[in-house]
Order: sequence, then structure tokens, then C-alpha cells
Amino acid sequence: MLFSVYATDPPTVRAAVVEQACADGAEASLFTSLHLPEAGDLDAWIAWMAEVHRDRGVSFWADVSPGALEQLGGDLGKLGEAGVVGVRLDYGFTTEAVGAIARRGMRIAVNASTITAEELDALANAGVDVVGWHNFYPRPGTGLSREYYLAQSELFTARGLPLLAFIPGETSRRAPLHLGLPTLEVHRYRNAYVTACELSALTPGVKVVCAEGTLRSQHLEWVRRVEDDGVVTLPLVGLVRECEWLLERDWRLRVEQSGVSQRLVGTRGHTLPTGCVPADALEMGSVQIDTLGRYSGEVQLMVSEQPLDAYHLHLGDVAAPYRGLVTLLRGGETIRLIRG
Repeated sequence: MLFSVYATDPPTVRAAVVEQACADGAEASLFTSLHLPEAGDLDAWIAWMAEVHRDRGVSFWADVSPGALEQLGGDLGKLGEAGVVGVRLDYGFTTEAVGAIARRGMRIAVNASTITAEELDALANAGVDVVGWHNFYPRPGTGLSREYYLAQSELFTARGLPLLAFIPGETSRRAPLHLGLPTLEVHRYRNAYVTACELSALTPGVKVVCAEGTLRSQHLEWVRRVEDDGVVTLPLVGLVRECEWLLERDWRLRVEQSGVSQRLVGTRGHTLPTGCVPADALEMGSVQIDTLGRYSGEVQLMVSEQPLDAYHLHLGDVAAPYRGLVTLLRGGETIRLIRG
């Protein structure tokens, strides 16, 4: 997972971001912006980046405007010395200007939230390889809808181009509004683990970027499990004691999709617990065990609310902050159930 750091961040936030980005031992890469109106001394910020690059081996992708490049005197070498490996170019750059920057050794990212198919084709015809970085939106009510996000993302996935998108951080909010930096508006106030999983479900292969601050350590662990192994962690509450054998192990979901429930492969035939009863309803996000004939013992995760029947016992529930994950699951995927 990638993280972001800015000149407007307090020193404690900067340090925390660098530590979390470097925590897994891999070569860390951070996103930053070189044209924030509130940032102040650009040279001082680049000097900080150079220090982190030298001391921690961190590389940077930098959001750059024509004005910022002019302030640097067009000196891309200075950015390279500060660990900048790629620049995200948005408004104000012509195809010719982008090509010139690419020929000087910088990787090129474009704004995936605003670019057109014609502009992408023009860059391809000019021999410029690009990466798509979606925008983030500090002002509530301005983030992308799922439909628009999917349409813009298709411009990149259909061409086989890398794609990145942002989720808000959890431990701090960036100035000046401090109201989150999501790509999708629906993610503004949700926890980072759910938002990261939804982006991955909407656009498989997308690289998720924390737009500000850091994540809760447990959420980061779960996000990395999804990224590395494709395993979705689901915290459970109220699980009956006799069914704790479900916890801390991976379960594959059956391939068939009913729209009613996801069935856990390998559970059919388990002894029915005595310590649970039918619920008032077969609620979305609840964990049920089948009692009917040859299906007895099969554990099901409800993906939609269904009328109560005589054939299920209620075992527990996905914890409320993570219940939205249930609707993102697909047949054949792997989940891990833990105590919430």
C-alpha cells in the first residue's frame, strides 16, 4: 500500500507516515504534492524529501503544476536527487510538454479522474507510457460517484495501464479542511479497510493509496493481506462458543452465486451447535448454519436479508463497521474469520 505526505503535515505526522510506509521492509514510495497553496517554502520541502530519500530509501511520486516546475527553474534533476521517480501532471501541460518531461527520465502519471480517451491516445501516439492516478477531493460533496469512477477507470484498465486511487487516512486529516481526501465520495467517513476493499472489488488490480496520515495498524494488516494473498478478513461478534473452530483460518467461498448467501467450502457435515437458536430474521451480515438434511452443518454468510425459515441457526454476525464488506465478496474468494 502506498502513503502520502505533504509540506503542510506536522513533523509528527510526517514521521508516522514514513514509519508506516517502511514498516513491511519493502522499498517504500510516497505520494506528495509540490503545488499546495498553503505549503510555503518549496525548496525546504524538497530538502526534507531528499533527506528521507537518503536516510530511508524512500522514493516519491510528486503532483506537479507548470507553476511549480517554473519555480524550480525546470530543474528535474533536483527532483531526481530528492527521490522523485515520477510526476503526476494535470492541467496546463500539453502533450509535447509531457513528452519532453518523460524523455528526461521521469515516469508520467495523469489524472485518471479527468483525462479523456482522446488525450490518452495522443500520449500513446507520442510514445509516452502513463500511469493513471485518480484525484482526491477535500471538499465534502465533490468526490466521484461509483459510476463515474468506473467509467474513467475503464479508460486505463481497457488499455492495460496501471491505475491508482485514494482513500482517506484514519489517524489525521490534511489541511486546510481536515475532512478527508477520498476519490469516491461514499468513502469520506468510512473506515480505511472497507474503502480499500471496495476499490479493489470495483477495479481489480487498482493500487490503493492512503491520501493522508496513516491507518490503524490492524486495518493496515488486513489491507496488506488482501493485497498480498487476496484474503478478506471479517471480524465476527456474538459467535457461539461451540463454533469457535471457524476462527483464525481461511475459508474458500463456493463459486456459485445465489444472491442469498456465501457458503463456506468444507463446513457441511459439522455437528450442529446446541448453544444457538434461530434469529428473528436471516439478516445481511449474519452467519448461519444449515440444519436441512444433507446440507446440515454448512455455514453460510448472508449477503442479503431473507425471510426467517425453519432450517437455519444463528451463529454470530460480522461486526457492524465491516458489514459492508459482505456485499463485495465474490464466489471462489477466500475469507478469514476472526473475533471482532
